[in-house]
Amino acid sequence: MSGTTSSAIVIGCKLANGVILRLKNKPGVEYKLNGANAARVIGGYGLTTIPSDFWDAWVKEKAGFPPLENKLIFAQSTVAKAEGQAKEQEAVKAGTEPLDPQKPAPGVTPTK
Repeated sequence: MSGTTSSAIVIGCKLANGVILRLKNKPGVEYKLNGANAARVIGGYGLTTIPSDFWDAWVKEKAGFPPLENKLIFAQSTVAKAEGQAKEQEAVKAGTEPLDPQKPAPGVTPTK
């Protein structure tokens, strides 16, 4: 976002393909968050650095967004803190994880 001074913030995203963040009042400005398909993933989260003022505005505009509410997207002030939170939240499920072929689903028995 040109013309502004903002500190950087590190966003963790556990959505399979990441997500593109946009604001209604800033057409043409967007940030693509790395997701679980990123080259480097920690605890199932891809990490992306974006301006903190954009993040603050996006969180305010998207209050109640389920991935944000369900800890699939989070923000930290440093890479080290983001990596730590990603590791702590490794057990958080996005709902897009691959099935275990030995236990495909409740009530489903694998074939032999």
